Amino acid sequence: MSKPQVLFIGEPNRDLPEFHEFSAQFECIHYKITSKETLLEDLRGKLSKVVAVYGSWLGFHPVGGLTEDIVQALPDSLKLVTSCSVGLDGWGSEQLAKRGIKLYNCPSLGAEQVADLVLYHTLQSFRYFKVFEDTFRECGHTVKTRSLLQNASLDKRTGKVVLNSDDSSEYAFGHTLGDSLPILTPFGKNAVIVGFGSIGSRIAKRLHAIGMNISYVKRTRLSSEQEAQLLFPVKYYASLKEAAPVADLVVLSLPGTSETENLYNREIIDLLPHRSRVINVGRGTIVNEDDLLAGLRSGQLSFAGLDVYAKEPAVSKELIERQDVILTPHIGSSTVENFNDTSIFCLRNIRDVILHGKEGLSRVN
Repeated sequence: MSKPQVLFIGEPNRDLPEFHEFSAQFECIHYKITSKETLLEDLRGKLSKVVAVYGSWLGFHPVGGLTEDIVQALPDSLKLVTSCSVGLDGWGSEQLAKRGIKLYNCPSLGAEQVADLVLYHTLQSFRYFKVFEDTFRECGHTVKTRSLLQNASLDKRTGKVVLNSDDSSEYAFGHTLGDSLPILTPFGKNAVIVGFGSIGSRIAKRLHAIGMNISYVKRTRLSSEQEAQLLFPVKYYASLKEAAPVADLVVLSLPGTSETENLYNREIIDLLPHRSRVINVGRGTIVNEDDLLAGLRSGQLSFAGLDVYAKEPAVSKELIERQDVILTPHIGSSTVENFNDTSIFCLRNIRDVILHGKEGLSRVN
């Protein structure tokens, strides 16, 4: 008897014991997408008997996602599609449901890793370590580095540090970038976390650990028992607009939807304390990047830390060039542990649904 066929769009770690077990039970078809035309042809031909799709992180994005024409070309034998990502962009959830095909994502298995990245951006946002490091690498002298930066100026229009001549006889402690940008500690400052699911709560834990006061924005407030389980005090706000006036730092960790598009905009920026900061690890569409840049140029904002972008994978040239912006290339959850854990989660879902008739975990349609 032939084994059920599973289409792999993207590679798992084939050294995993779970993959070896899986490949003994299923015929694994490892497929590389080259064009939409070829994919459509293959779905009607050599891939016409697959019962499940394993979708790695990139999924069908090279051909614009699971668009209507691709969904319609999927074989009648297909029972489920799995995605290693928690995000649903490009996975055609509604179209798949109309065909009776189940879609499963991975829950926030990488929540701890995303929280690590937020901690990195937070420390950068108050301490400007990267500016110090870059200047230090150029001059190779500890005291001269601090002196150069203490006598420097930040061009708010370009976001670049302008080094002036080092002619000061005063000791440079390293507590300012010029006379306009003080280097501050995050200890005792107010962090507002927008989106307080598994990722947001872990972000809160890390920021509390460095002494920040934690507020959160969520559609529905946590119960008193849930808040107590955090083991540190938090304050609830029903909206970012309500929370903005107290936010020394705003952390965005919510999905990209029509409701969250441009949530962080000029109206919110104007309500923030002067020289506030923002970190976005949710979706790029949450931040109006034109308004963000305007806030940086005016000095209303002092820092942005971004891991996601409005027109990803492209990134605004001005964001790239500014030193008051720290950029990471959408790597919040990118660790070996998370890569393997999400693979195992998807493999188990396929096995449980196809071989054991179970419902599976984390169905989204």
